[in-house]
Amino acid sequence: MLHCLRTIMKQMLSHHKVGLLVLITTLIFTYLNVQNMSKENIMIKDALKVEGGEDAEYNDEKVKHIMSMTAEEIQESYTNDCSNTKIDKWVQQERTEIEDEVSNIKGHRLPDIILIGMFKGGTGTLNTWLPSHPQVARVKLSGYYATDEKYKLSHREHLLLMPNVSDDEIIYERCTECFTKQAARERILAAYPQRNVKLFVMVRDPIERLISGYVQNVIQNKTTKNKVQIKKTFEEYIFYSNGTIRTDTEYFQKSFYVAHFAKWLMLFPKENIHLIDAEIFTKTPWIELQKIEQLLKIDHFFTKDRFPTNPEKPNFRCFIKDYEEGMQCMGEAKGRTHPNISEETMQTLRKYFKPFNEQFFTLAGQKFAWSVYYE
Repeated sequence: MLHCLRTIMKQMLSHHKVGLLVLITTLIFTYLNVQNMSKENIMIKDALKVEGGEDAEYNDEKVKHIMSMTAEEIQESYTNDCSNTKIDKWVQQERTEIEDEVSNIKGHRLPDIILIGMFKGGTGTLNTWLPSHPQVARVKLSGYYATDEKYKLSHREHLLLMPNVSDDEIIYERCTECFTKQAARERILAAYPQRNVKLFVMVRDPIERLISGYVQNVIQNKTTKNKVQIKKTFEEYIFYSNGTIRTDTEYFQKSFYVAHFAKWLMLFPKENIHLIDAEIFTKTPWIELQKIEQLLKIDHFFTKDRFPTNPEKPNFRCFIKDYEEGMQCMGEAKGRTHPNISEETMQTLRKYFKPFNEQFFTLAGQKFAWSVYYE
């Protein structure tokens, strides 16, 4: 059902028949997608609210089962609603259209790397620093594959935006909303039928990502129609009035990394997806950047001495690209002050996210510096 709606919408957009039916289809898909994630993927939505009694024992067993699943079982549980046949059919149709549009373009190639996420994961800093490497060129347009609006740009026009580079240089594109969007996965697959693109993901503590999203969306930006700022605590942002977690909301769904990662693994080889530890990147960015250099087989450039401590925000680093010009620090938006959150709330969230994090670690084959907060 979901894929049929998605396919109809894509076919209509590809033929430029944008109208009321597209709007209706989009609304239906959005609603059903949230419902699908809530009912099928979030398997312990209310289990952790129970305390004591037979139900608690049953729910504890369910949590243990989730945490003991193999990588194959996890992969299957999050992709059993995806049809390879339908995906392949659409991808092939889109691939034919791409080849027709770009077959006569010379001197341009698609990006070697796409930063596919995560939103509010620290991608802004990576997006600034990585292209500072002499062998990395950044595409000015970002988010091409993630939104219908940007994807209206023809494949030919998109390719012509690529910088002219030599064979030993790397082209890098940012698409931080791609990680959580099935349409983006399929569009990227159509653009790279050999599945040879490198996909980078900045992986942040899911609770910290939630808090950062709250700071930006509620405290910083959200207003009513009368331009009166909405005042909502973090607890009101993530809990319903009866105390249950608002897991059916978009911002919460984006923190269930395993559900999205499994769908990427369905389409792309694991060795082409590079997971960057956001906590290490924040504290010692040269470590993660040097891993990227080794992965891409480019010259060593990101040395420790290029990352002095930010004098105004000691928990963050600045960057020195040119020693004569001095260091460059990220803007004021970086490292916004986070609200004080009770330990009870943090423990509730950690307990809730723990089994899903463990599934993600199993599927990824690695843990992260922030994993210790859930032990």
